[in-house]
Amino acid sequence: MSKRKFKLPGVDDLNKSQDRVLRLPENGQFLIVGGPGTGKSVVALLRAVKFAKNKNYIFLTFNHVLVSATSQLVDTRLQTLTLSSWFYKLQYQLTREYMPQRANYKPDYDEVIKRFESLEPQERTLHIIIDEGQDMPVKFYESLITCGYENFFIVADQNQQITEENSSRQELTDILGLDVEDVIELTENFRNDYPIALFANEFFTDPSSPAPELPSPQRELGVPILYEYNHYEDCVKLILREFDRDDKNLVGVVVANDDLRDTYASALETMEINLDNPRAIVSTYSGKDKTSVSIDFSEGGIVVLNDKSIKGLEFDMVFIVIDGFKIYNNDMDSMKKRFYVISSRAMKKLVLFKSRGYSDGVEKILPNNENILIRKRLNNG
Repeated sequence: MSKRKFKLPGVDDLNKSQDRVLRLPENGQFLIVGGPGTGKSVVALLRAVKFAKNKNYIFLTFNHVLVSATSQLVDTRLQTLTLSSWFYKLQYQLTREYMPQRANYKPDYDEVIKRFESLEPQERTLHIIIDEGQDMPVKFYESLITCGYENFFIVADQNQQITEENSSRQELTDILGLDVEDVIELTENFRNDYPIALFANEFFTDPSSPAPELPSPQRELGVPILYEYNHYEDCVKLILREFDRDDKNLVGVVVANDDLRDTYASALETMEINLDNPRAIVSTYSGKDKTSVSIDFSEGGIVVLNDKSIKGLEFDMVFIVIDGFKIYNNDMDSMKKRFYVISSRAMKKLVLFKSRGYSDGVEKILPNNENILIRKRLNNG
């Protein structure tokens, strides 16, 4: 497969807001907020690289796929883990007891806090850099502060909350002891083409702040399309043909569950179809997998993931399979946040698929304006 541009921007590529973030002192509590594509993860990574020589830091992020992508972006060997893995290890290391859990197998943070309070007080100088910080509950941070940690650098966007327990911008501001004016906002979108950003903003639900700025429309590449199909094989053929046009592209295929993930990954690998170029390398990963992540983000290919695993990533093109997504208890906001995250992963092109018989409600949140979303029937032959 062909190589694609996949590297961390240099210091000279930063705008004024990002440069201000990079110049923050090493010690202290910092909260950086901003919408998709504004460079939150970039400044977090640049900070980790900047202080890597000190060896006294940990870079924490949401899932294993994002850990892998993050590690591939930098030349420095990062000390990086998922938030959950690191917290479980920390709790056991300090208490020599297994993580107390509630009925739903989530950590019992109140019990963890009690355990940490019983420890001999000491200053813990580790610098904790957290990407997607909104997806951990505020008691997670309270636990760490109780334990003696003082140096936090958190990047977050409360409109991208996709976990059941999370933290709002205000909660993060309060737990870090910051004044409102101390929170740094990143607003310029460097990732999405204009029509994709316009589409993603349809799912913005945050009442406490304005929607992210739209990028310049000067590199407009087409309005997102929703295809209604009869046979999923037609969707697979369309994806393969789109990739065949430019094998430098990294294509993300987003599905609602692991059954669909397996179906699409298998079909994309085995579908009989005439193409002009060699077939795409098809990669996939699930949190249920016992193997390590084996996705190369520096080469063109097709990656099939469920929506929880795609968080924090970016792709040249994204295809969203709506089938399988369901709105429960009429909770439109939760589904909007999920689609805000999913759709904003696309840089150049965004396509949605919906089977003719789909009726689980997600179409209720999709825009009806044809200048934002075009609807077509798929007959891919």
